[in-house]
Amino acid sequence: MTASSDLDLLWFCQLAADGAFIGGGPLRKPTLAYLASLVETAAEMGFSSLLTATNFHAEHDAWTASIATLARTQGAGLLIAVRPGMFNPAVFAKMAATAASLFPGRVRLNIVTGSNPAENAMYGDLDSHDMRYARTREFLQLVRRLWTEHVVDHAGDFYRADGAVLAPKPSPPVPIYLGGHSVPAQQLAAELADVYLVWADTLDGVRARLETMRAHEAHAGRQVKYGLRCHVIVRETESEAWAAAERLISRVDADTRAAFVAAAARTDSEGQRRQLSLASGSSLVVEDHLWAGVGLARTGVGLAIVGDPAQVEAKLRAYQSLGISTFILSGYPHLEECRRFGELVMPRLRDAARMARPLAAVDVAPVT
Repeated sequence: MTASSDLDLLWFCQLAADGAFIGGGPLRKPTLAYLASLVETAAEMGFSSLLTATNFHAEHDAWTASIATLARTQGAGLLIAVRPGMFNPAVFAKMAATAASLFPGRVRLNIVTGSNPAENAMYGDLDSHDMRYARTREFLQLVRRLWTEHVVDHAGDFYRADGAVLAPKPSPPVPIYLGGHSVPAQQLAAELADVYLVWADTLDGVRARLETMRAHEAHAGRQVKYGLRCHVIVRETESEAWAAAERLISRVDADTRAAFVAAAARTDSEGQRRQLSLASGSSLVVEDHLWAGVGLARTGVGLAIVGDPAQVEAKLRAYQSLGISTFILSGYPHLEECRRFGELVMPRLRDAARMARPLAAVDVAPVT
């Protein structure tokens, strides 16, 4: 059981068009003013940070938009998604160190190895699933060395650095988040991450994932924190929440669903395949107050916690009892749903949110 004081609550910073429907409807542009309003609203509601995604169909590049948004806001930070295949690790180590210096305590990194070969190819990344994880391991090893060692010499399978120096160094090192369903993903997270992220699943599904992760941690001689990425639909009554869930997907027609399934079939991500299977059953309600409707036409996490404030809190506490201490939540549209969650559920978690300390990489065992 994770203590309430360890809870860290994050929201989502949408870098693509935002709206009240999945699969259609009027859309809100992700202008800098809107991104800033998301961050400021999240801070007001008690969230410590917001996750930004990185994918080809997003309107903005995650790094550029994140730095601009951090410069325009105060309070909550950003958990910036980064694809190692798009950066030289020595250059990126300096970029991240600079961001951490300019925005103290507000920068975290979510390392994304990639899930869809077709999308990866758009960036010129043609490596296989396992090769991408090997490359990410070397990337993170080199970045961590540059953050902590005076001079770095490195000659690996993917990267080389001769007499590399970095100053000033981020102190403490920037927290690293990493997710993934596969064995290589869990091994990598156990070795080099500060927080291991899972997408929402049934309680049994999450429990099984964490059990295998703990085995990898034991082998690596480290312990990491656990985080859950999930959507949430909360209303004052349960019936209103389920009505809102149905409205959210009311514009997902047969053609939209078919096109999404065809595109998603190209993924080599085990986690994405699991999300697709949860949205393909005879019922979208896969467990009490856990609904797979978002996954009908959205990649990434496709499950939402649905219910009244007490029911949503109870579901979060159930995940917390498994060992989850970080929650990355979202809802459509993100600004309004952030405030709704803040007003209806956050008071129930207020003590935990107020007591949570900003995550620092020194909170976990050092890399050996």
